[in-house]
Amino acid sequence: MTKREQVLETTLNLITDLGFHATPMALIIKKSNVAAGTIYHHFKNKEDLIDTLYSELKAEMGKAIIQGINEELIYKEKFFRIWKNLFLFFLNNPKKFEFLEHYAHSPLIRKEIKQVSKSYYRPAIDFIESGIKLGILRELPVDISINLIFGNISTFVRMILLEEIVFNEELLEKTIQSSWDSIKTN
Repeated sequence: MTKREQVLETTLNLITDLGFHATPMALIIKKSNVAAGTIYHHFKNKEDLIDTLYSELKAEMGKAIIQGINEELIYKEKFFRIWKNLFLFFLNNPKKFEFLEHYAHSPLIRKEIKQVSKSYYRPAIDFIESGIKLGILRELPVDISINLIFGNISTFVRMILLEEIVFNEELLEKTIQSSWDSIKTN
């Protein structure tokens, strides 16, 4: 692991454990065992470090979303695959899930960082847009459709992580089907 990666991983762990405001640069420096000069060589300040972490996690998430998507699948099968891919990414990476959830809805995030990060999951946005144009999905603003889907995934992951429900494949399939039913046209 490079020193840069070490700093990003330490930041992720500290912020998910302590929160944004309770994670000063001094603590990141101490816990990462990386010299301050090295950290400031890679990141201008704490804001830059957090923005970079957010962007890189969004890029990782974007790659995970499109795994196994190919042209042979019908639209509904692609939807189920995308849903399951994002669900598994979050379930298998709970700290990344927590960080992305909190930072995306934080007043700390700058609009331009959100816009740049959106490009990482552009294929999923295009997929939703095409479903609306084809009449497969309800005519809603794309951002609403994405947030409806994401909200279902996020709630399901959180309930599993908090042990409010017992996860099994049947429940997963029913949950994806419910999400699908909420945005499809007929």
